[in-house]
Amino acid sequence: MEPVATTTANIFANCGNELHVKDEKYFQCRIPEGADPCMMLKNLHEAKNLRKYVLPVVPSIISSVAVIINVAYGLLIIYLWRKKRLSWKHRYVFLLSRTLSTVIALALFYAILLAWKFAGFEYTSVTIFILVASITFLTFAGTYLAMTWLLYMAVVHPLKYRYVVTATRCWIAVTAIWIISIAFALCIGLLGATLFYPDTAPVRCPFASCQRPFAVVVTCVIAAFFITVISFYVIMLHRMHQHNLHCPRENQEQGPSKVNNVRTMNRLAFNLITFAIGSMPILIVTIITAVNLQHLAHLGLGIKSSCKTFLNAKLFMQAEILACVAATVWTVTMVLDPLINTYVDSLFLDTLRSFYRKMFRRGARRKNSSTSKAVISSS
Repeated sequence: MEPVATTTANIFANCGNELHVKDEKYFQCRIPEGADPCMMLKNLHEAKNLRKYVLPVVPSIISSVAVIINVAYGLLIIYLWRKKRLSWKHRYVFLLSRTLSTVIALALFYAILLAWKFAGFEYTSVTIFILVASITFLTFAGTYLAMTWLLYMAVVHPLKYRYVVTATRCWIAVTAIWIISIAFALCIGLLGATLFYPDTAPVRCPFASCQRPFAVVVTCVIAAFFITVISFYVIMLHRMHQHNLHCPRENQEQGPSKVNNVRTMNRLAFNLITFAIGSMPILIVTIITAVNLQHLAHLGLGIKSSCKTFLNAKLFMQAEILACVAATVWTVTMVLDPLINTYVDSLFLDTLRSFYRKMFRRGARRKNSSTSKAVISSS
């Protein structure tokens, strides 16, 4: 055995169960002075176990449920639209757009999970990860803003809503939201991945003059988007509430209208909560990344090797836990969003109940038919 390998192997002699057979490739690594090699091995094994058993599995299970629910929700909207049972078609244009963005984002998310499991994070996978998160956040923010304005107009200015808001204008707004979101997300994705992998990035971006300023700008922009949408929600809710309070005569004469306005405000409040829960992880991850950028940027420096993975095991584990938590919360909101919108929409609930009754009746008929056939054959 070579002297270097023997000397380094002796450093791991007291690691006990932490030293595995496959860890022989780390014997050649130079341990930093004062570092605990056994703790480094422990961090490395924990990071590998997280990547293998926890990080891809939990988000993938939740995202599978999210895909099924969102596809079913989108099909339900299309079904009701074709049956001409939707009174506010303009709102459902944005709901369809949001459902489409969710399904596309979750499909791309599967590709990220596969790359995450088999190859870890690299420039390409990080670019796609940031791209998906950015498109989802921006399309959701734009859609929520548009839906909030629609609900406000329908409640406070119903006549103007009837003549100004059209399905064509809604589709134009949806197209504009997608174009702006994709363009902005491409910039964030391509340059954002450069922050973590400057050596393999196609664009040269020094830390002091490019990476740090860009991280600060992106964090401020996302925070501004988040605060703007939340503030807009709160202001519109307050105005709608004031409108209901200051129109007592109209509310007494139009009881169903008042009930509908209350439902609209409840729907808006639920959407506000969903947006806040779904967007908060992205904002938190962005802030943490900007604060710890100098440490996280070391993960992408140099050539990928066993020693690099071993020496930076703690950083890799922290980065992957951060990404896993953000991805899990994000996918949970993808499940909650269509469920909440279905719950607050009486037409959707009635349609689902009708489907359930039809399925139950068909099942009962098939059971009775099979029973009668069995009786006839036995006789």
